[in-house]
Amino acid sequence: MAKGWENTENINENSVNNGGVVGSDNGYQKPTSLITALAEVQRTYVIEDKSTEDLPKEYFTIEQIFDFFKVGFRSGFIESFLFVTLFPFLQTIYPSVKLYFFNIKITQTEQLLLNSISYLPMLFMTVFLLFLSKYYVGALTRRALFALFSGRSMAFLIKGLIIYFLFNYLSKISYVNPNVIYSWVDFTKWLFDIFLPFNISNQDLYIYYYKFITPALTQTAENILYTMLFFAILPYLTIFFKGMLMKKKHINSIRAYEEY
Repeated sequence: MAKGWENTENINENSVNNGGVVGSDNGYQKPTSLITALAEVQRTYVIEDKSTEDLPKEYFTIEQIFDFFKVGFRSGFIESFLFVTLFPFLQTIYPSVKLYFFNIKITQTEQLLLNSISYLPMLFMTVFLLFLSKYYVGALTRRALFALFSGRSMAFLIKGLIIYFLFNYLSKISYVNPNVIYSWVDFTKWLFDIFLPFNISNQDLYIYYYKFITPALTQTAENILYTMLFFAILPYLTIFFKGMLMKKKHINSIRAYEEY
């Protein structure tokens, strides 16, 4: 029996609205973003916290699991898109352009700034998800958060593998077929003409790609893949660690009660 519910006698079919458990006057609201997902997790957390009994996990339906999975996948896709865009540019292209065309090495301060910007989107969202883990207490909130994390991790895994195989393929084919690098030159020369204060020839740009970009593709692909796997696993480690602490606390409480 749950305190504060409209029906205080039991949880029946009137306590389910759109596939979810209803608390107070609010029913389940399909999350469309991480913020609305957080709001739904908080609402479910309050319901479970006020309940005098453990609610069956089946009240968090398959449809709701899929809703949270989609939100997590969408968030992970955006995060990974920002990361795979920023990382190659800030970690590979910018330092090599500065070295090859200006004969200037980046400083340690610059490198620190580039690292911060490269990882900032993923760090921010990971911290946000770690904040959500404090609601990982009941059967319903555990299902919601696990679905959210799984969607994000799936997006990371898919994007990381795509980038890994794509970059390795480009690296191999560019050594076998020089025309591939010439196609890069034709496709990107206008960008260099915009950002560089002087005109560069196609031959200079070809040498730059051959000496700096092609050799760096494999290492960049590995860095992206390993980084995305790490940030995909980190939230899981947090909630599993919290789950172990909760289980230990529960066992200690039972032991203390029996000894008393």
